[in-house]
This record gives sequence, C-alpha cells and structure tokens, in this order.
Amino acid sequence: MGNVLELNQIIYCLLASQIEFGTYQYKDSLPKMEEVSRWFSVSLDTVKTVYRQLKAEGYITLTKKAGAAVAVQFQEAELEENIQTFFSRRRDAVMDLCQSLGPLFSRAQWLAMKRAAPERLDELERLCAPSEILMPYVMVQHIQLIYGSLNNELLLRFIWQAYIFYQAPFLSLSENLTAFEDGDGPLLHMIGLCRRKDWDGLWQSVISFQEQLASSIRRFYANRINMKTEGEPVPFTWNAYRKSSQRCYSIAIELLKEVRQGILAPDGFLPPPAKIAEYKQVSVTTVRRTLMLLNQLGVTQSINGVGTKVLSTQDSAENCDFNQPVIRKRLLDFIQSLQILAITCGDWAKGVVVDAGAVSLWKDRLAYIKENGRYESVVFASLEIITLYSPIQTVRHLYGHLVCFLLWGYPLRSMHGSREEINNFYFPYITSLSASLEHSDWEGLAEELERLILHELQFAAARLKELGVTEAAELAISDFREK
Repeated sequence: MGNVLELNQIIYCLLASQIEFGTYQYKDSLPKMEEVSRWFSVSLDTVKTVYRQLKAEGYITLTKKAGAAVAVQFQEAELEENIQTFFSRRRDAVMDLCQSLGPLFSRAQWLAMKRAAPERLDELERLCAPSEILMPYVMVQHIQLIYGSLNNELLLRFIWQAYIFYQAPFLSLSENLTAFEDGDGPLLHMIGLCRRKDWDGLWQSVISFQEQLASSIRRFYANRINMKTEGEPVPFTWNAYRKSSQRCYSIAIELLKEVRQGILAPDGFLPPPAKIAEYKQVSVTTVRRTLMLLNQLGVTQSINGVGTKVLSTQDSAENCDFNQPVIRKRLLDFIQSLQILAITCGDWAKGVVVDAGAVSLWKDRLAYIKENGRYESVVFASLEIITLYSPIQTVRHLYGHLVCFLLWGYPLRSMHGSREEINNFYFPYITSLSASLEHSDWEGLAEELERLILHELQFAAARLKELGVTEAAELAISDFREK
C-alpha cells in the first residue's frame, strides 16, 4: 500500500492489526459485514472488498453460512512482536498527532456537542450503555454522532482517519482500556453538561478527556513499546478526497495555484491540453476533464479554435455553473475548509510565532499586500505561514490541504464587491495583524486571525446560500469562543 489510503484500506488495516494483536483470535468470528458498514458509514461493497482482501491474505475464512472467522493462529511471542512492530513504526506519527489533539479535537468536540440537537444527545446516551461491541467500534459511532452536528465531511473524515490510525489500535488492546475503566463516564458527564447548557463546564471536561487520552498513549509508548523502529516509519496521511484516484481535482488545484500566483493571468490563455498533459505527466483525457471542471467553476472559458482563457474574478461568478453537482461539492470543500480553519487557526498561529522566521515572513507578506493593493490575499498569506512553520507535522499536512481547498472558492473572490469595497473590507485586518506582529502580541494576533477567517466563513456561507448551495448555511458558526 502507498501512503495514500482508500477508505477500504483504512478499515482493512484496522481489522488486520486487531487479528495480529490477538483482539480476534483463531476461529473467533469477525463482525458481520453489515455491522461494519453501519459503524463506519461506508457502503457494503466497500466492506466486502475488505473482507475479500483479508481472506485472500489468509487472515480469515469467509462463508455465507458462518460469515468471517479468524484463520490464522499466532503464538504469544508472535502477538507481542506484532504489537511492538505495529506501534514502533507509528511512534513518530502518533506522538505528533497527540500534540494536535488540543487545538483541533477539543475545540471541534466542544462546538459540536454544544450544537448537538437533543435527539443526537439521546442517541449518544443510548450508545453509552454496556455493549458487546468492541470499544474501537463504539467510539467510531460516537465520532460520527458527536462531530456530525458540525455538518463538515472534511473534518469528520480527518478525525475519523486519525482515530483509526492510532486511537482505535490503542483501544484494541484490552490492557489499554484500564485507563478508561469508567467506560463512557466522561461522555455521559459531557452529555449532562450539554443538557444543562454549562458550556464552560463542557469545555473543561473536553479538555480533560483529550489530555487523559494523550497522556495514556504517551505512557503506553514509554512503558510498553520497547522495540526500535524497524523498516520504514508509517506516517499519518489524510485523504482529502474520498477516492485518491480523482487526479483531475489535484491538477485543477495546481492550475488554480498558478492563477492565484499570477503565473496564469486573467484574460491570458492556458497552454494546449497536450502541453499540460506532458508537464503534469497525465493523460490528455485527464487534462480535458480538468479543464471541463475549471470551465464549470468559472475559472476558465474554452473558446473553439482559440484555446482556454483564464477569467477574471469578476467574470468568474457569472460563468460558474452553481447547479453542477461536482461544482457544488467543490464549493462545499471550500467552505468546510474555512470552518476547520476558523476553529483552529488561532491556536496554531500562536504555535508558529515562536519561530522568528515565521514572524519575519508574515510581516513581509502583509507589507507586500499593502503595496500591490490586493488586500484579500491576507487570508492565504497568513494561513500559509502556519502551513510552512508549524512544528507539528500533522498541522502542516492538514493545513496544506485546507489552504489549497480555499482555491475552490475562486468564483466567490469578488463577493465583497468592487476592488475598493474588497480593500476596505480587508484593510482593518491587515492593519491589526501587522500591529500585533510588530508588538509581539500573540494573543491579539490569534484573535484577529480567528475573526478574519470567521467573517470569511459567515460571508461565504450567506453568499453560497443565495446562489443555491443551501448546505453551506449549516456550516456558519459564530459562537466557538463563547464558553
């Protein structure tokens, strides 16, 4: 397998590791495929692919009458070696992920639970009842219910994949459940706080739980995993798209970057498809699909016998086909990215300003924006600092995707009106960010960046709703700092 995993490979890795750990032992039955499909919110065909792969590799037997059962028998020494090998190869990635728990998971969990409807809280409470289902699978259902109230598929997929990568394997070892022997006590307590609308108490409870989990994982590595890493370390990667095969999206993003950077100027023309295909090392068919996507997004316009013209931001909104399902989905990627960035950018901005190089570059970028008169660039210029300088690899990886996803909002770049109106909107943020950087006011810097991204989110959600992308309205947030 490569670094980028399809959903079926993520589930496969979890089940295979559980067999290798002895969570499921020789002749034990695996969960029914229908149950796995429901737990992970994936199609039954996806789960069938996983089970067929497990059978082909000798992990299980698979019959219509008996279902799936473990076919391999490991000795105790083999199980221990499997555990040591699995976790040692993931040590660096897991330690890095643990550092991101607070800035991402805590804020998102607090906000999601605060927004959860009573019916969702009732369902969460029901899932806290004793069950024969293994803890990792119960937690998958919790994740779907808790974070689902934010209506953010990108965020949910990131949290889900991070959980499957390191928390689920950790919780698959019975010895690690002792740290959570109160079962779902913390979650039941959080539900009670939600019902009483005690948001400050909820925040403290969420922080406490995330710290407990991170501390337990660190202790596990310190006290239990003594093998030195053998072989290639396993990194954590997030699948930004549900299918890694959707190459035309990544090529479109690369071309959008060149448009934003001015390499491809408005009213200019793209190279011929054959030239793009040669440069990007893809087929001409893939390039044509990419150009069709950019035409529908309103970034370009193909003119018969002439070529593909890059449109200005003013012309883009008029030429964007907001009724196309693929365009609506890309615009939702844009606004879902904005929501994640709004929730997290403040904490992670404070994490990068300890680097003098980050502060210097940020100042230089803001000064350049003032000179060139395109003040809306403050959003990309500021968020890219986090992508470049965060000490946490997970943050750099996640922000690298999210900042790129903002490019799907190209037809909305003129949403604040004329050039004068756009500059008037962004100028106060540029001034305030510059002042905070100059005076080393990192708390003020974080709060101002949050305000900027939050205003972008609310504005974009309202604009997309006007344009018929009604799902965008569910992503607007305004209360994530009110505890």
